[in-house]
Amino acid sequence: MDKPTIYQIRVKDHLDATWAEWFEGLTVSNLEGGEALLSGNLPDQSALQGILKRISDLGLTLISVNAVSDEK
Repeated sequence: MDKPTIYQIRVKDHLDATWAEWFEGLTVSNLEGGEALLSGNLPDQSALQGILKRISDLGLTLISVNAVSDEK
C-alpha cells in the first residue's frame, strides 16, 4: 500500500501561482534560471502519475522528480 510522500517536481519555464489548482494543491515556486518547482505531499503513486500526466498534457518539459524523505 502506498503512503503519502513529499515530492519536488521541476519543470522548465516559470508558472503562475494559480497553476497550483491544476496540480492538486502543490506549491508552485519559480526558480532562477527559468525553472518552476512543484512541491508538496501526494497521497500515493496514482496521484503522482496524475500530476505527471498533467505536466505532459500541458506540454511542459519535465526536468526531475524527487521523493523527499521526511524521516529524521
